[in-house]
Amino acid sequence: MSLPVAPLEVSQGGMEVVPQQQMGGGQMSLSVLIEMLVQKTYHELTILAELLPRKTDMERKIEIFNFASRTRMLFVRLLGLVKWASSASKVEKCSNIVMFLEKQSGMFLDTANQLAGMSRETLVRATLPNFHLPAAAEILTTGTYSRLPRCISERIIPPSAITPVERRTTLLRLNQVIENRLVSSNIPLQMRNLLVADGTVTFTVKLEFSCKLTVLGDSL
Repeated sequence: MSLPVAPLEVSQGGMEVVPQQQMGGGQMSLSVLIEMLVQKTYHELTILAELLPRKTDMERKIEIFNFASRTRMLFVRLLGLVKWASSASKVEKCSNIVMFLEKQSGMFLDTANQLAGMSRETLVRATLPNFHLPAAAEILTTGTYSRLPRCISERIIPPSAITPVERRTTLLRLNQVIENRLVSSNIPLQMRNLLVADGTVTFTVKLEFSCKLTVLGDSL
């Protein structure tokens, strides 16, 4: 568990103990804080045990009282921090929300600065193009535009369907082309059982296979 804590400052002999921020954003692990305080108390107790035999009885009592009082205050603050840690998850959620709002505010401010810079520098000489009046007049009067490039019209406007008469004429012409090809070609004897119809030629080899072929494009 990690929670925001204020630095604990404990003085002894001119020395200050201030825990470092180990998790960023003013937060540190509670277990790390407890371990650090226990080690500090053990270190002070060891030093006190080495120094007490060299002092008088009154000085020993004063040192022991100061150590006990100082340590008690330190662990009372730690106890309050442990009890408060039960609500640390709510504090962390609030901290995440604040960080998110600050980030959004920074993004809005940066966007506003960029738009202001564009209006002062990039868009100073920006102008609208001249309106294409001939095209507008033709579209409004005729409902179409005759100057549209063919490459655009072919991609957008589907081609008109052929009529039944054109379809029959095309298939008849295609049959003639196929027959001419067959007459001028050397066809194996096994594939001479064929049928030309509907713009295709069907080869049939009995007990073997049957395939249908045609001619396309420039091969006509």
